[in-house]
Amino acid sequence: MKKLLPILFLVALLVVMAAGCTAEDAVGAGISIFMFVCYGILGIIGLLLFILWIVVLVDCIKRGKDEFPNAGENTKTIWLVVLIVTFVVNFWWVAAIVYYFMVMKKMPRKK
Repeated sequence: MKKLLPILFLVALLVVMAAGCTAEDAVGAGISIFMFVCYGILGIIGLLLFILWIVVLVDCIKRGKDEFPNAGENTKTIWLVVLIVTFVVNFWWVAAIVYYFMVMKKMPRKK
């Protein structure tokens, strides 16, 4: 119910806004509410991906050098550099997803 409440509120707001408006105003209100919902969804996805990046970075720091798949001498260092550099150039979400599937899924860390 808590998840449906914001959606129902937005629909009710759209109905109230459209009731006293002309057709053009109603279309504009509908488009603006649609854009607001889309930005909200994208914001939530971005927040979840940022949390994933933090989890991935902590996993990479705590993981031993021999706990990486196909572990070489510099595997941990390379992954750390990739994760940090991609954060600087704003591709951190790609690096987080790649690390998650290439390292964390293949070799889960032993507790």
